[in-house]
Amino acid sequence: MRHRLGRAARVLALPILLLVSFAAAAFADTPAPARATYRAVNTKETALQRIQRSVARINQEAATPEGEAMVVDRLSNQLKVGADVLRSQHQAWAIGYGEIAMVYGFARAARKQPTTPESVVTERRMGKDWDVIAKDLGVKIDTVASRLKRQEPPKRRK
Repeated sequence: MRHRLGRAARVLALPILLLVSFAAAAFADTPAPARATYRAVNTKETALQRIQRSVARINQEAATPEGEAMVVDRLSNQLKVGADVLRSQHQAWAIGYGEIAMVYGFARAARKQPTTPESVVTERRMGKDWDVIAKDLGVKIDTVASRLKRQEPPKRRK
């Protein structure tokens, strides 16, 4: 038995079939949107990233002899540590002045135990990440980031 479409169905079937085939052809070359497009992208900078950016700025300023003198003077006043002590720590610890400021920040923000900058450097040399050191010492990284921001070089006016 042969199935026959009614005249109205045949008249409507052809345009619908053509429309569907044209639509499919039009969208065949269009790539599907990536999944990440639908997710909110978290671009907010973490406190540790802010600290690392501050450290880089301090180290960059200290790259010249004049800049080093300014950095040592500023850190000496802010940290209440002698300039000679900072220079000797810079040599002994083999780290930049930005890292020295970070070490002092962690040592002074420690809440779980009395901590010296030397002990923070020792923990770091043992391979601990800054997040782990902060947790061990009870340090809020945001606090250190805020303090370290104050030790950056002043912004130049244009």
